[in-house]
Formats: sequence, structure tokens, C-alpha cells
Amino acid sequence: MNYIFAAMLMIAAIWGIFSGNGEAVSSAMLQSGISTAELMLTVTGGMVLWSGIMAIAEKSGLTDILAKFIRPLLRLIMPGLEKGSDAEKYVCMNISANILGLGNAATPPGLKAMRAMAEQHRHLNGRPDSEMVTFAVLNTASVQLIPATVMTLRSAAGSSDPGGIMPCIWITSLCALTAGLLVCKALHPAAKGDCNHG
Repeated sequence: MNYIFAAMLMIAAIWGIFSGNGEAVSSAMLQSGISTAELMLTVTGGMVLWSGIMAIAEKSGLTDILAKFIRPLLRLIMPGLEKGSDAEKYVCMNISANILGLGNAATPPGLKAMRAMAEQHRHLNGRPDSEMVTFAVLNTASVQLIPATVMTLRSAAGSSDPGGIMPCIWITSLCALTAGLLVCKALHPAAKGDCNHG
């Protein structure tokens, strides 16, 4: 991908120069660099804020309270997840962050959840079990009640109604999650059989 993007930039710059639009290309490059830096600061600020909130929630025990509400659903979706384990706690944190649309803040607990589940299943020699596969689906195609990251990007882009896309995001994320879980459950016997070999 890096080579493709680099080639696209070089072709665009060369075409702009030879077509007599070199000044416009230079101006656009400078302006886009400034806009990119501003956007990165905006997104980073939001990510730092919500990551801090998630850390406070973990230390204060709020994640344990959230886990009580999420646990019954997890029992249906991930029956092999050990109750009260670190893996369950981090899965609950990840799901909570994803529900709030905090994709970046959801990454650290997601990685910790995968490590904890892998630690519980050392006998699989690094191969994922059905719970790990299901969690990957949950993390990738999660329902976002409050798409905070997208709303931040829309606000930074000058949108007059950053939250106007929320109904669309609810519908699409719910459809994606449902489809992913159905496929995961349909392939569950095969996945379990593969994991039990060796």
C-alpha cells in the first residue's frame, strides 16, 4: 500500500507540473499537510481523553459493573469464556469502548483480552479457539451507540450536525455484527474440530 500511495502522489505531482498547475499542486500539498496535522491533533486529543476515562473506569471498578450487564450476553456468544477471568474483564472493557464508538481506546483492552485468552489456551500452540475468533468478530463489527470518533472527525471537517449519522451507524453496525456472528456460529463446529487436533 505504501508503494501504491507513493506512486499516486508522484504521478499526481508530475502531472500537475507538466499540465501547468504546479503552483496549485504545491499550495494543495502544503494546505493538506497543515489540515492533516490539525486533524491528527483533534483525533489524538479525543483518543487520549477517552483512553483516560477507560483507565479510570477500570481502576474505579466501573468496568466490573459494566461486566455484570454484558456478562449474560457474553455467556450466549462466548460460552467458553471463563467467568471472572482477566480475559472476561478486558472483553467487557473492549465492548464498552466499542459501544461508545471509541475504536482507538478499545484497542488496548482488546489486545489484553486476546493475550489473556491465548494464555488460557496454550495447548492450542498459538492457534485461536472459537472464543478468540468470536471476539475478533465482536471487536471488528461492533454496535456503536455513540460513534465518538466519527463525530469528532465530522466536527473537525465543519459538519453542522456531527451526530446526524447515528441512526445509519446503528443500523449498519448491527447488521455487520449479526452477519459476522451468524457466520462465526455456522463455522463453529469446524473451528472447534480444527483446534482440537494436535
